[in-house]
Amino acid sequence: MTKGNIDHETPYFQSIFAGRTPDELIDNKPSMKGLSLYHKRNHYLLNTGAKDYKPPSWSEVDNLFPDDVPTDPMTHIEFAAGIKQFDPDNTKGDILEFGVACAGTIRDIAPINHEKGVYGFDHFKGLEQTQQSTPDYAGWHQGAFKLAGSEYRQTYENVIEDCSQFSNITLIVKDVHELHDPSVYGITKISAVHIDVDIYEPTVSSLEFVDKCEWDEIYMRFDDWHGHEPDYDHHERKACKEWIEKNGYGFKLMRNGTNGELIVKRNK
Repeated sequence: MTKGNIDHETPYFQSIFAGRTPDELIDNKPSMKGLSLYHKRNHYLLNTGAKDYKPPSWSEVDNLFPDDVPTDPMTHIEFAAGIKQFDPDNTKGDILEFGVACAGTIRDIAPINHEKGVYGFDHFKGLEQTQQSTPDYAGWHQGAFKLAGSEYRQTYENVIEDCSQFSNITLIVKDVHELHDPSVYGITKISAVHIDVDIYEPTVSSLEFVDKCEWDEIYMRFDDWHGHEPDYDHHERKACKEWIEKNGYGFKLMRNGTNGELIVKRNK
């Protein structure tokens, strides 16, 4: 077992899986059929508590994102499998993740896409103070989600050790507002981007860095897209909307719930 993996063979987890077949764990979704049993089980654990959540109907009309798009949650494991479906011949480039935190997502994305480089960006100091209003329940205060804090027990050393198990992970320990040209980090062409920085300002800077990379179209997941308070939409979702409009990018929105899933094209 890879160090840090969950032991699914305990009586507790076996009672949750309750004899379900591997395909039942993933709701028979074709994109995930090729995943390992471990990742199918992890997807099920992540999805079980969230799949029945329905975002509220108050979602603002912004004249950009359509409202007739599925709103069911999308786990990062489904996203990782979707990258392989989006780029089956592995010709479109590597993967970027903004917001590594305790490495819970990047350590799943990397082995599922072992043929791609996966670059993770984080300064591991927690959230900055946002100038946008925030939803009461989110806990997006300054310093939230820092390592060895109240939300995450893992230390920086734990994350480095965990990620070192995967030869295709490169961690870039830097404030996203201070990133240099992608070539400095060995990044050229990219195919997929995972945004999990929660709040507006670092999302803007993350997308500005994406603009500096080489790509024709990219597959994207936003972890904090839409919630049950209006202020939730004023962060990752708002930054993405402004980014698309500013650059005149084409896009196809596939998920418009707690998580955002879309393909963005440089040329419409």
